[in-house]
Amino acid sequence: MGLGKTIQSIAFLQEISNLSIRGPFLVIAPLSTITNWEREFNTWTHMNTIVYHGSLASRQMIQQYEMYCKDLRGRLIPGAYKFDALITTFEMILSDCPELREIEWRCVVIDEAHRLKNRHCKLLDSLKHMDLEHKVLLTGTPLQNSVEELFSLLHFLEPSQFPSEAEFLKDFGDLKTEEQVQKLQALLKPMMLRRLKEDVEKNLAPKQETIIEVELTTIQKKFYRAILEKNFSFLAKGVGHSNMPNLLNTMMELRKCCNHPYLINGAEEKIIAELRDSWPQAVATGELQLQALVRSAGKLVLIDKLLPKLKAGGHKVLIFSQMVRCLDILEDYLIHKRYLYERLDGRVRGNLRQAAIDRFSRSEPDRFVFLLCTRAGGLGINLTAADTCIIFDSDWNPQNDLQAQARCHRIGQSKAVKVYRLITRNSYEREMFDKASLKLGLDKAVLQSM
Repeated sequence: MGLGKTIQSIAFLQEISNLSIRGPFLVIAPLSTITNWEREFNTWTHMNTIVYHGSLASRQMIQQYEMYCKDLRGRLIPGAYKFDALITTFEMILSDCPELREIEWRCVVIDEAHRLKNRHCKLLDSLKHMDLEHKVLLTGTPLQNSVEELFSLLHFLEPSQFPSEAEFLKDFGDLKTEEQVQKLQALLKPMMLRRLKEDVEKNLAPKQETIIEVELTTIQKKFYRAILEKNFSFLAKGVGHSNMPNLLNTMMELRKCCNHPYLINGAEEKIIAELRDSWPQAVATGELQLQALVRSAGKLVLIDKLLPKLKAGGHKVLIFSQMVRCLDILEDYLIHKRYLYERLDGRVRGNLRQAAIDRFSRSEPDRFVFLLCTRAGGLGINLTAADTCIIFDSDWNPQNDLQAQARCHRIGQSKAVKVYRLITRNSYEREMFDKASLKLGLDKAVLQSM
């Protein structure tokens, strides 16, 4: 993560192109990174590269003018293309574009290839219907939850060498002995080029992670207990019938409560009304809303104390959360406090994503905070302008949090990076984090010692 996989892959494609393997080449990457892929192709090679993404009309325009070679009569010349490399997104592959299936691709490079970890996912099924001569998978986290995920990647690369999942799991499913680990490593070595940051950049600034245990506020404790006890009378007090909290997934509701009670349906109106009653003196509406927002959640109380100190120290901050609604709450807080920020989640369109990254990455200190959804903003992008990373809530998969941290702790980072992970003390969130952390042991056993 942050080790130059993009540039190495582009150099590889350029080299085989120099050896008369002219392509066409296909690059499949997350939406957030396709602009950067195009930029790096133009910087490091002379290959004609096109980005294939967007509306049906824009894709038809690309097909008409940028993809196919035509003879003097305007007829398509079979197997002749104007481009050397085509960059597209996972979404385009999933949408089953027949024009991409008809091309004989000499090489495909799949960025963030752990997207293929589920052997029954639709993305893998779509790729199997494409003509791919050579395959290159790029990922910083090939082994996340189980050995089955690793088999999925190996089967896609070499279906003849790894035909049976049952046989593979019979040999390596439990990984209880050192002999099993060594045998698996011997299988992986010819197929895997693995580098660590310390192998590539000896002078990379250090990363320090601090776990900060946050107390539940009084308000949070009331909601937390009500959710655990399924106390509908408390949760429904002052709430309209259509805005009742959903307790079908108790664990998710507890996670929401740990982050901020406003994530629970109907809680915001109830909390603001109670605070207004307790403050008889006239208070401006904006100030009342800010006080309610901050006082309601222990994590936001901490953020409110931490951000002014970070800003005074000239730091730039990334804040990651699993929940888009949680980012909405943080965005409201930043607006109230008049901190300039950028935001990237699944709702932000591709061209606006790179623009937000570029604004934040400029040397001017005006953009102080970048709000990111862990899944959408935690892959493939470079945010070394920041030197502080706040994990507002942890992922069930710890590799996703490592990916998020690697947005700023990567080659090109000149400052020491501090990571603050916020965890609610004595809560379901703490228990979830402890269990998720055990998953890192599999990665350490198989890959770190290779």
